Amino acid sequence: MAETYSKNYFEKYAALSLTSFFKISEDEIILSDRPDLRIPVCQHGIEVTQALTPEEAVADMKKPLYKTLDMTPFDHDDQNLSFVFEKIDDAIERKLIKCKNYERYLNNGLYIFSHCHNLSEESLKTFLIQKQIPSDFYHYLFINCVTKLYCFDIQKQTIKALSFRRNELIKMNIQSLLYEKTCHKKRRKIIIS
Repeated sequence: MAETYSKNYFEKYAALSLTSFFKISEDEIILSDRPDLRIPVCQHGIEVTQALTPEEAVADMKKPLYKTLDMTPFDHDDQNLSFVFEKIDDAIERKLIKCKNYERYLNNGLYIFSHCHNLSEESLKTFLIQKQIPSDFYHYLFINCVTKLYCFDIQKQTIKALSFRRNELIKMNIQSLLYEKTCHKKRRKIIIS
């Protein structure tokens, strides 16, 4: 059976991973738009995006791998980490341009799916510090590295990591796929059959 993945899937997956990070319940995160996730209880607004474009995420050479994964569909073992960092950089730049259209919260964040599980905390922190991201709108970057979620505090230049167990990843994937099937927001879908 074919599975479909649209922005709905990724927004739900991000929300589910953030419940663990903020230690809140799922119903405390509102899936919305501009920003995609609203967390009134901790005054966060978080925009969700992907480092890889949809076309890159389903490159023909990777489709067979995606079909075998039950944890998350877009993991890749890219050894070319400079490529992954370039894609994260592109995602940050895209969202810095668009942020003027988003509602401002006490804490605004950007959640990026890196689609790469082998980014180390140290290399990611070094990259983000060197990037010198302006903190006038975004205060936090959440980088999803499949089995880990990193939170980079742009002003303090610090990074925290949260690790997920396999059963947690499987559960988030299943819940996000179910949301994808039942969500009424019409969005372009990636289909993996």
